Amino acid sequence: MAPTNRFCVVAARLHHGRSASASHHRMRFRNKGGRQSDLITARHREHLGVHKLGLEVLFGQTSRALQTICCQSVTMGVRESSLAFFCFVLLVAQVAHCQSKAAPAQFVFGDSLVDQGNNNYILSLARANFRPNGIDLPLSGYQPTGRFSNGRIIPDLISEHLGVPSVLAYLDKDAHGSNLLRGCNFASAGSGILDDTGAIFIQHITMPQQFKDFQKVQAEIVSLVGQAAADELFANALYSLTIGGNDYINNYVNLGSRRAAQFPDYNDYSDLMVSTFKGQLQELYRLGARKMVIANIGPLGCIPSQLSQKSLDGSCVKIMNDYANSFNVRMEPMVFALQKELPGATLLIADSYSIVSSYVRNPQQYGFVTGNTACCGDGRFNGNIPCSIISALCKNREEYLFWDPFHPTDRANVLFSKRLLYGPTSDIRPINVDQLLKL
Repeated sequence: MAPTNRFCVVAARLHHGRSASASHHRMRFRNKGGRQSDLITARHREHLGVHKLGLEVLFGQTSRALQTICCQSVTMGVRESSLAFFCFVLLVAQVAHCQSKAAPAQFVFGDSLVDQGNNNYILSLARANFRPNGIDLPLSGYQPTGRFSNGRIIPDLISEHLGVPSVLAYLDKDAHGSNLLRGCNFASAGSGILDDTGAIFIQHITMPQQFKDFQKVQAEIVSLVGQAAADELFANALYSLTIGGNDYINNYVNLGSRRAAQFPDYNDYSDLMVSTFKGQLQELYRLGARKMVIANIGPLGCIPSQLSQKSLDGSCVKIMNDYANSFNVRMEPMVFALQKELPGATLLIADSYSIVSSYVRNPQQYGFVTGNTACCGDGRFNGNIPCSIISALCKNREEYLFWDPFHPTDRANVLFSKRLLYGPTSDIRPINVDQLLKL
């Protein structure tokens, strides 16, 4: 039901004494675009114990008839605290709903490109909870958070677009209760589509485990808002999957790689990845996901870590890009064929390869001084050693495409996110994220 800007708002002070004045149940009316700051106090919210977003999820579809019944009941002087309490909760929810439609939740799966801090809490060599990471991140007070960037990463920017705080990493101590109603991040640096990818980092959270963690979050959300409202939240949520690069750079090409010996033809290895990934998408759908944004693998041969090892002149390493393309050309048709088998699902392909390649080819066109050298690192192209407190650090960070040997800067992520949100089909297809959110 579309919210209305003209309805009665009851501010009932709940009490139990028989001598309480009827003035405590006086109605108040608002007819000024749904403003209610003087009606809904922090004390009310604390008393109700329900977060605003939870109210919107719970009561966003309440009928106008039920609103009318509550208004009439209070107008007639109904003094039973239980009914007054119910009416107050209902109408506060409607005020919140009228202010703005509840932003969809965001659930994030993947690797270090989208890890918002999960690896801080596990025994892993793939961590970014030290300076200068986070040096340009206002939401953390410019402190490291576990994000592999000087600032924001894509999930942060999607949250900004939705007008809500960034989702929390699943292992964050605050990732509980009403904070989960805006979503959660399960991504883990070093992870891949295949479980054995990332073993060189000691610990990482595999994709199957990320899905198990999601199920735990689902159970908590159900306990908060009930099954029906939770099902609606899951169906309307935005799901992103950014995964696959590590399966090549931290598995297949590793010295003595079991996978390389098992699959001498890298196209066969890509087939294994795609078939495994298909099963993961099917599992996520089974768990309630309907709106999925799936990033393909970017140009691995163009990142500073690979240039430092395999490029003489700074040009992209062809074989590494061939690996990425081998996966991408198989994954995309699989995804669109799968969508036809999944009723109600909308699956988008974010063309990371094309977008990042455009920045690498023409960095100056996008305001970068370089498209092949990291801002933070050491060695050739600052790609030999991961970013650390003793690394060389550029001063003009907004002019660099790469933050460290593997990951983009805050500004690169801003440009990338805009193309995901509003870009043409050459960037994201069949529609963009902004269009997906309006479905």
